[in-house]
Amino acid sequence: MNPPAELVRLLMRIGYWSVWHGLYADAAALFNGVRAARPQSELPVLGMAVLALVLQKPESAVQLLRESAVPLNPGSELVQAHLGCALRLAGREAEGLEILVRLSAHGADADARLMAANLLGLAPDQLNPQLATVL
Repeated sequence: MNPPAELVRLLMRIGYWSVWHGLYADAAALFNGVRAARPQSELPVLGMAVLALVLQKPESAVQLLRESAVPLNPGSELVQAHLGCALRLAGREAEGLEILVRLSAHGADADARLMAANLLGLAPDQLNPQLATVL
């Protein structure tokens, strides 16, 4: 099965929406579905890493990124920016900062460069994802 790119993008968006709204099992199912449809893409792995971060499992995010996302796209600066964040959340501040400083100064991917710069502006205790409270 090879779903159209627009459908894959929609599934990823719904996956991220699900993460931010506490529908963790649904998000995982969506990201796993995208991964089954696009096994060569690192993007669903990024989604799962973000889910791990929201679930306060930064070491799992680091492992996912290093073992799955990096091999799929070793040159992805977006993967590196997520890895820098995950390392900082895992208490490996120096290692995470090194990646983020390099990306913010020399990154070619504008989105990854901006993400890295924004993450550098946050203190370690500000990095934890905060979900909005719905009244």
